[in-house]
Amino acid sequence: MPGHPVQRAADRDQAAAHLVTLMDQGKRPTVPAQAPVHSPADRLRATVGVRATRTYAYLLPDLRFTIPNLVRSAEAMSRLAQLGWTPLAGYPGADQPWLMECRLCGWKGHRFWSHLRGRNGNGIPRPANRHPGCIPVKEHPLALINLAAEREYECACEFQHATSVEQAQDIFRSIESAVNAGAAMRATLYTRGILEPCPASSRRALVLRAALDRRINRRKNGK
Repeated sequence: MPGHPVQRAADRDQAAAHLVTLMDQGKRPTVPAQAPVHSPADRLRATVGVRATRTYAYLLPDLRFTIPNLVRSAEAMSRLAQLGWTPLAGYPGADQPWLMECRLCGWKGHRFWSHLRGRNGNGIPRPANRHPGCIPVKEHPLALINLAAEREYECACEFQHATSVEQAQDIFRSIESAVNAGAAMRATLYTRGILEPCPASSRRALVLRAALDRRINRRKNGK
């Protein structure tokens, strides 16, 4: 048991019996706690008085703070809007539980992005019934059509989100400049144009991906 003297056992049964004895004596594994790793997202969430971030700080992905991860997050959230889900936390990665709300019935719980994006990215979400207790499957299409009326092609928000490749590239440059300068807080502030909820999230996701592809191609070509 970690944190206790090593005692060799003759076989698995003897080892299991020894472990049970330790547990009966009230002993538990003791391992040094790892030092917490504070990401820019953690620091931003802990900052009091940053009013501009209240609409998106909770959506900062719990991943390494990189431009590709921010783009993946925006793409996932855009698809969630199309599927009638509202994320209640930042994108955690494809195979990690993600807290969200079903817009068809108000249920809240954890879903996996790898399930919602479809097997091998085929776009067919699983399971078909969404979650236990949701409205009947036969009512899903009409409900999603009604929700689709909320989406827009142009961003009409008070804060202009990225809906052109040029705007996306500007945000990327600002984030990169802040990160290179060691200004983690400033870098997360620039993510507003990427993560904040917007009726034009589908278009935003497309231009962010296009801008990221251009960025990657330029670097491959040494430009």
